[in-house]
Amino acid sequence: MYKIFLFKILIIFFSYFNLNAYDFSFKNENNLLELDFEENLLKEIKFDFNINGQRNFGIINYHNNEIYILLNTDKISFDNFKKVFPKPQKNKKLSKKINFNWEISELTISDEYSLFSNKLNFIYDQGFESMMFYDSKKEFEFSILPQLDGGKQIYLFSKNAGQFFYAQKISKNMKGGALIGKGTFKKFDDYDINIKVKDFSIDKNSKFYNLLFTSRMLDIFSVLQNSQDEFNYLEVPVQKRGKIFSFDHAIMLGGTVAFSFKGEANPSEKIATVNGTYGPLYLFEKNFKNVPFLSELFGKNVEESLLAADFKVKKNGNKTDFIFNPLSILTPGKTRNFFDIWE
Repeated sequence: MYKIFLFKILIIFFSYFNLNAYDFSFKNENNLLELDFEENLLKEIKFDFNINGQRNFGIINYHNNEIYILLNTDKISFDNFKKVFPKPQKNKKLSKKINFNWEISELTISDEYSLFSNKLNFIYDQGFESMMFYDSKKEFEFSILPQLDGGKQIYLFSKNAGQFFYAQKISKNMKGGALIGKGTFKKFDDYDINIKVKDFSIDKNSKFYNLLFTSRMLDIFSVLQNSQDEFNYLEVPVQKRGKIFSFDHAIMLGGTVAFSFKGEANPSEKIATVNGTYGPLYLFEKNFKNVPFLSELFGKNVEESLLAADFKVKKNGNKTDFIFNPLSILTPGKTRNFFDIWE
């Protein structure tokens, strides 16, 4: 529907009228279109459309070297927002600079969560230059800005990481959490970003909650507080190349438990593979890292923990399989991978 909205001006223009370089206006119950010309050149377009009961209006100004676009929308879902989200790439045929601004009164993420008074701005000048998006309460911020070295930096912040992952269709099992991400940007299908999340929980109705619950049986404090679903920290270094997201050396911490994992995902194909290790007493073991003999016994990371186990997650379409290797927990950390019978 919103893609139709973006092309509706052209449909009205070419379907109903044969226009010369004269000022023109069209109006009916739900639509308004005004065209202003100056010296036989289009100078300005004003439009106002009602889609699904929501008002969308704006203005396009044409200058000698720049096109200024302002769009206002009352309310739009995040799914529809993504469908029409502008992703400009380098275009040598376009000689004018584009300054695009979109103000959205309410951006609905889910039935329980919305962002209000949102502003999107991007600048295109013979190639993508910069972009900023934020809401009035700074619940969510996203920017891609040029740096002094000629590259571009990505910055991402969300006060509700669970809703961010839900909106991106990454996961609907995380609840709450504060998220921050920084990285480098080349283009929309080629970038690196390191994402960190603090103080979140896992939905107790999720398919893999029983695995998380079981993995924390030795975490006495979380058991006594009935907080096995709560975690302190998540860090995921992400690379995107084309349609593929890959991540390595990701880690998730909660109580004495640590999860380390790597893998890749293709959201467009709904496939993903994750290989990981969890150490139920990893943070307890870290207390002995400076004791010479014990440090060799416990190892330096989750994969080399004295007490740890391997797991795999495979997603194909709507089917998700969780594979747990119970024998790996009996294998010394530094030789655990030699006995991976689940490959």
